[in-house]
Amino acid sequence: MTLIAAYVRVSTDEQAQQGISIPAQKSRLLSYAQAMGWEIVDYYIDDGYSGKDLNRPEIQRLIRDAQGKKFNTVLFLKLDRLSRKQRDTLYLLEDVFEPSHIGIKSVTEAFDTTTPFGKAALGMMAVFAQLERETIVERVRLAKKESAKQGRFMGGPAPLGYDHDPVHKRLIVNEEQADLVRWIYDEYLKGERGYQGIVELLDQQGIPSPTGRKWNTVTMREILRNPVYIGMVKHNGELYKGQQPAIIVREKWDEAQSLLRKRGAIRAAAQAHDGLVSGIVYCGECGARMRYKRVWQNYPCTTPKKVMCYYVCYSQDKSSPHMAKDTDCRVGYKRAEEIEALVVDALCGFSFDKEALTKITVDTLSGNSVNDLTRMLNRCRKEVSTINKKLERWYSAFERNAISPDDLVQRIKNLREQKKAIETEIASLQEQIPDAEDRSVSVFEVLEILQNFPALWGEADKEERRGIVLNLIHHVKVFKDGRVSVGSM
Repeated sequence: MTLIAAYVRVSTDEQAQQGISIPAQKSRLLSYAQAMGWEIVDYYIDDGYSGKDLNRPEIQRLIRDAQGKKFNTVLFLKLDRLSRKQRDTLYLLEDVFEPSHIGIKSVTEAFDTTTPFGKAALGMMAVFAQLERETIVERVRLAKKESAKQGRFMGGPAPLGYDHDPVHKRLIVNEEQADLVRWIYDEYLKGERGYQGIVELLDQQGIPSPTGRKWNTVTMREILRNPVYIGMVKHNGELYKGQQPAIIVREKWDEAQSLLRKRGAIRAAAQAHDGLVSGIVYCGECGARMRYKRVWQNYPCTTPKKVMCYYVCYSQDKSSPHMAKDTDCRVGYKRAEEIEALVVDALCGFSFDKEALTKITVDTLSGNSVNDLTRMLNRCRKEVSTINKKLERWYSAFERNAISPDDLVQRIKNLREQKKAIETEIASLQEQIPDAEDRSVSVFEVLEILQNFPALWGEADKEERRGIVLNLIHHVKVFKDGRVSVGSM
């Protein structure tokens, strides 16, 4: 009995085309299967997905079921429904269907994948399917560029301050929202608030966002950088004169861009190094992690603005609700430099504590050789990367007709087997490497650092200091009263 997996795909652009809709495809596949006396065990329907790649939910389910041998033939209307990319078609044929002894059948095309000639014919069909897709992509690209030159709205949700006129296909000013956009620019240009400051002010005043969701810094950044507000259209990094009226005068927009660049430079300098104990610092009150947070110093007004750095508990900060442990936690904002100074003092104390040195020595000696395991893991990953490059070369050679389908199948099969064996070894190595592999050092290095900590610390730069801390400390706990507890490795 022939058990059929019926695959149906319709992309957004094709939904209106006659004969290619989902009901039309299902009807033809069912009629064909009934005429052949085949049984359709399941329909796999990707609605609104392009055939440019295999990143589709139902094609992935089809692959899993094929490997589980739930059917013995895949049926589709045309080969381009399965994929428009030759390489993906060959992957499905050689690596998914053939190993499970599954055939493929097109309702409208004749080919037999059990013979070398049939495989070659299939390869040629895949070439033309890919060519068709690339032609469509090129036409769309040119159409978008021409639309941009004519100043037309490039699609998507209308920006804040505008409504979309579907009849004339352009943006028209929404006066109520436009006033809000002007207020945002004026507030930002005062220089007292950044993205987050304006977001908080909008929330305090109860001003809803156009989408009904909460305001956020990403939305604020898009508003302050969007050239649509000066009557321009942006496409592929270039500006064109738009058909929509301007909401912001060019001088004010340019001034906002200048301030954005200046603040960006200050922020970049502040972010050159994360906090000394970022990633290993926890709230001593509720147990949640603490984040390293930069806050603009807006008062007193100074030029240039300063960025103050704090460690703040995720439970109190509420920037990532899933990280919170106790929503009532009020450990407070702790100045980063004060916390880090206490951590350094604790490390200095280790250099004079023989008991602590002995404990660290024993703990380190009893651990696994992380360095050796890491080297082996890196070697295996390089081998996988080399195999992937070889696969790419053989697929490209086949596309240039430099090798036959039979040669391609054999070469790909051998490389896949090698890759599978190495990936198994990688999984084994990853299970053996401790979670602290990034902070692991030898016992002799640990002892040398601790015994000579004050001198080494004085000579180290910021990056080296963070490395020293991560190698010596397992965690830091910060309490409401300002106390700091340091846990060594």
